[in-house]
Amino acid sequence: MINKSNPFRHLAVAVFACLMAASCSDVTDDGTALPDGKYPMTFTASVDGLSVPNPASRATTDADGKTSWTVDDPVAISMDGGANHKVYKISDAGTGAMVADGEANTLYWQRSNETKTLAAWYPVSCTIGNGGGSEVSITDQRSGFGTLENILHAPAQDYTYSNGGSVAFTFRHALAKVKVALKKGDGIEESDLSNATVTFTGYTAGSLGYDGMTGSEGSNGEITPKTETSSGGAVTYTALVIPQQMQGKKFIKVTITMNGVERDYYYTPAGSTDANLEGGKQYNYTITVKKTGLQVESVTASWNDNAADGDATKATFRIHLAAFSEPANTSNYTVTDADGSPLTASDGVYTTSSSAINISLSADDGYTLKKFLTKITAGICKQKVAYTADTRTYTYTFYDIHSDLWLDNIQAEARAVNTSPASPNVGDYYYADGTWSNTYSSDTSNPCIGIVFKVGAGAGDNVGNYNFFFMDNTIHGYVVALQDALSTAGNWGTRKIETPIANVDNASVTTYTGYSDTKTIISTYSGGSTWNDYQAFKAVVDYRSSVPAPGTSSDWYLPSLAQLGDVYNALSTIGVPLGIADAAFQTENDSRYWTSSEQTNYGYDAWYIKMNNGTKESYAKDGTNYSRACYARAILTF
Repeated sequence: MINKSNPFRHLAVAVFACLMAASCSDVTDDGTALPDGKYPMTFTASVDGLSVPNPASRATTDADGKTSWTVDDPVAISMDGGANHKVYKISDAGTGAMVADGEANTLYWQRSNETKTLAAWYPVSCTIGNGGGSEVSITDQRSGFGTLENILHAPAQDYTYSNGGSVAFTFRHALAKVKVALKKGDGIEESDLSNATVTFTGYTAGSLGYDGMTGSEGSNGEITPKTETSSGGAVTYTALVIPQQMQGKKFIKVTITMNGVERDYYYTPAGSTDANLEGGKQYNYTITVKKTGLQVESVTASWNDNAADGDATKATFRIHLAAFSEPANTSNYTVTDADGSPLTASDGVYTTSSSAINISLSADDGYTLKKFLTKITAGICKQKVAYTADTRTYTYTFYDIHSDLWLDNIQAEARAVNTSPASPNVGDYYYADGTWSNTYSSDTSNPCIGIVFKVGAGAGDNVGNYNFFFMDNTIHGYVVALQDALSTAGNWGTRKIETPIANVDNASVTTYTGYSDTKTIISTYSGGSTWNDYQAFKAVVDYRSSVPAPGTSSDWYLPSLAQLGDVYNALSTIGVPLGIADAAFQTENDSRYWTSSEQTNYGYDAWYIKMNNGTKESYAKDGTNYSRACYARAILTF
């Protein structure tokens, strides 16, 4: 509900009155005859639902803005789609009454039953740019919004002549308001947030007219918001921006300084409704900053209303998931909300206000799922998987949903129990179709792509750490690739930047974290300006395309310190099959190979292993003025 006693909620209330409408005899009140068939238009206006006799305040509170209309303020009105406009001027600052700026600017009805499409805007001429000449700058709003808050627009709509009646315009702000509040998440201290900076990206140039304020393509740049502190001490960052669709674009940047090193986090809206900014609306974002990234909740409100805490949990989310048919020997495919209530799709979209959804499929008696795969391609949530043995049910749960979600098509296949291939052995050849053998085959239709270097799950590893189930919900082992992903020694990543992955403080750590490390680095830095610095990880991404992994495996990733250490430990067994497959490790450059593990020293170093003697060392992540560039060899889990 709009609080009408708050001056910030009272925007321009303009009452436009030129000549009184003609009567049936085409004579005005003062007895002056009008041309046959012409009736002068009269106007009234309200903003954000307020109308006369409310004051004509624009509710601008900053030093550079006006708080009310002044005589001779010009307003543009167009009834030809914006090709031309007429200028009216305020004649009474108290009521907002206006008169045409001369006879040439008077608008007329042409006939008594006529309908016209009209739009209006204030000021008549307004251009956003770098602030030169008559332009208004939008890029630095730290000291306030100034005249940006005075830009108003009455959207085009049809009005029909009414004898003695007036055209009632409803104005709104031509810009959109964006507010951001930061919260502390995992791995972040309150002191980190106290020195945070927030900037927005969007159009920095545009012009006002018939369609409101429209941005100039190619003018995207950074906008520095105003920092405001509420009575409760919470800090928010607010800016007025040109209306635009920010889906798929880096919209909000949060910069945190940790241990003397700046780290940039970006919010890139995934859904079409996440940041489709419209004039006259306010977009409230509550951003929880975690060491691993941003968690964003959003609420859209009217220009002056503040969304209450918890409103974001009431949002409705759209889950995009193509139709799925249960394969043979499976049953009970269901999609449910957090409470277990079934959801039904419309055109492949499930709609829910729940904070979680579950996708389940059961294998029939005597069968198990060979694979049950879906993954997030866009959207913000967490994900976990579970297996219920007595009903042979596999369940994905997508929880902490904070945006619309796009999920890959589900893939599933059931097979009879006890038809697993023979258990693998260290040194077995691993083939493109996901099978293994102790004999080498040069068959190009099903080529050998790696060598098994460990059997069974490694320390701290389990099926739930991956995005899908393996052949029978079991980790059989690990495979080292036959070729280097990075065959010319290169960088691990950007020095002095501590990444979101868990740090490794000594060479004796045994946990198998390569898959999650690689996934985190790719999701954090790929597509960013520093992605080319992460040569080892980028090479793994490229290797996935050149040597596809089987669907029953994890896909290729950079091994952790413990995993590459186990590759070295197994060389006495796997050395011969590596040689037969022409896949020996390089001996140049001290045979150094990168691991996915980062050292605990504020982002300076990462771990590598000398594959000629097993030495584990850490050094600078990039090779600038250093001589620790390394090769990279990928592994996979099956």
